[in-house]
Amino acid sequence: MAKVPSSMMTQHPDCASRYIAIQEEVEEAVFSLTPQPLGLGIEEAMVDFEGKLTPYHQTGQIVLGLLERGIYPGVDVNITPRISNATEETVFKQLMALMSVIEANYDVFEVSKVPAITEVIHPMSKTPQEMVAVRRRIADVIALGEKEFGLMGDPNTVQLIPLVEEVPSLLSFADLFTSYMRICQEERYRVDRIRYMVGRSDSALVYGHIPSVLANKIAIAEGHRIGELYGLEALPILGGGALPFRGHVTEENVVNLLEDFRGARTVTIQSALRYDHGYEKTRLLVNFFRQKLPQARPLSYTPEERKYLINVIAIFFLQYLKTFSKIFLLIGRVSDLIPKQRDRLVRKGPSGYARATADPQGLAELVTHDGLKDFLEMVRVDPYKELPRAISFTGALYSLGIPPEFIGTGRGLRELRRIFGQNAVQELLGYYPSLISDLTFAARFVDLQNASHFFREEVIEELQEDVKITAETLQLKIGPTTETDSLYRTLMRSIQPFLSATLESNAERLPVVEDGFSFVTECIIKMGKIRGSLG
Repeated sequence: MAKVPSSMMTQHPDCASRYIAIQEEVEEAVFSLTPQPLGLGIEEAMVDFEGKLTPYHQTGQIVLGLLERGIYPGVDVNITPRISNATEETVFKQLMALMSVIEANYDVFEVSKVPAITEVIHPMSKTPQEMVAVRRRIADVIALGEKEFGLMGDPNTVQLIPLVEEVPSLLSFADLFTSYMRICQEERYRVDRIRYMVGRSDSALVYGHIPSVLANKIAIAEGHRIGELYGLEALPILGGGALPFRGHVTEENVVNLLEDFRGARTVTIQSALRYDHGYEKTRLLVNFFRQKLPQARPLSYTPEERKYLINVIAIFFLQYLKTFSKIFLLIGRVSDLIPKQRDRLVRKGPSGYARATADPQGLAELVTHDGLKDFLEMVRVDPYKELPRAISFTGALYSLGIPPEFIGTGRGLRELRRIFGQNAVQELLGYYPSLISDLTFAARFVDLQNASHFFREEVIEELQEDVKITAETLQLKIGPTTETDSLYRTLMRSIQPFLSATLESNAERLPVVEDGFSFVTECIIKMGKIRGSLG
């Protein structure tokens, strides 16, 4: 049985401090997995093939780099590729990522006789059928490895980690995974443990901040529930970034994080944490996870609590969607101007890669409150073409003066009280104790005056409601609290005319000054450094 890492480094392009070329990613992974004090002491690395231009030999190069340092993949540390989704990208791209696993296992076979890679992450997992289809392809490439290289031919050598990112899928995780286990049993594939990944970023992008948090918490609890039921170890991976909208995984917020997501056994260490917050804070966080995550008592909800939380999710989602549907095209254009810090696929064109739209009807099937259910069933969401990625979406909104954590939140709190009574907000804080802390962070960067230059009056009125109601309800101070925060506001307002002119001209790139670097880009990066993440 593979070890249970408490920390996982990723290749997310969320750092403001630097651009990381593909050629640097091998040494980056080796350094991250090297024990402290020489390295960061992270226990697992995700080699990312999803929506990214990662070369297929990178996996093997990381394995060889670790071996040169006397670190044995599969024994001392884990290498866990995130393969592409065959539906969102192509079967061919998925197979090539799986072949990289065979190459890596071949590279280490003569040294340790232990496979370097025993798990792969499958993104955007929605159905058990697509997950089992990946198991079949894994079996095919393992058979090829046995035939061509004499490797172990057991198709169960490499297990699947589903990454669940959409709110309805997170809420239905128990059904998804138990159905997957049943089909695997029918096809004689073994499931050794319930290791799965929940995604904070994309669930927040499409459904809003509070729905994302609550859905992730329910998925973690449900994993442990079915683990007890089937006698399997449940090992949720919390996938989150540094800003609250994407997870608030920081050294300063670690106590809140562990309380809110109790039962997560692995937490991602994304690029912003390593580069914008720094190596020393990263090492402290890695050590904290190693010590505390295995000891935490997992989240658990009664069926009645779960039904209530799903109704709460519906309330905040509906308010978020009202504004999101009016701004996503503009934010998509701004997001294209956010600096690209890794070599990812573009979101436009024939090779583009974007995210799925919301599924109100899928959520309606889970909601028990009649009024909310009826409203969700009536909502029609046209497929969002070229939806921005979560990191650039978050960075774009922060750069305009409206942190996305606030969108729909104030109106959602008002609706929550109207439907469930005056005590409902306190009940929400009981289920999401870090809400005030998360929003206190985001409140420092709110500037509706600046945002009013970009959004039409109807949107600004909705955002004003959100900020005003949230601040009054949760006793928040809105706006800068330090000199650095004031500098942030100055930077944001100084680029407003240039950014507005670029958007009005429909230009795809920002104007470049004499040294080849855009003033707006430079300010966006400085703002990202101040808040501790590009997006």
